Amino acid sequence: MNYSKAVAELDEIVKKMQDPECSIDNLSTYTKRAKELLDYCRNRLTKTDEELKAILDSLQ
Repeated sequence: MNYSKAVAELDEIVKKMQDPECSIDNLSTYTKRAKELLDYCRNRLTKTDEELKAILDSLQ
């Protein structure tokens, strides 16, 4: 998994959830997967931010 793939999957989940044909039975599954993906993205962004700050600090 990488950040771009996670965002792409999130986009697909949103489209599925917005579809009028979306079954109420699938909403829980979609929501759980979306939370997993959001957690992954948040962690990846935080880690990247920390890495960039460390690199910039080492340049000073």
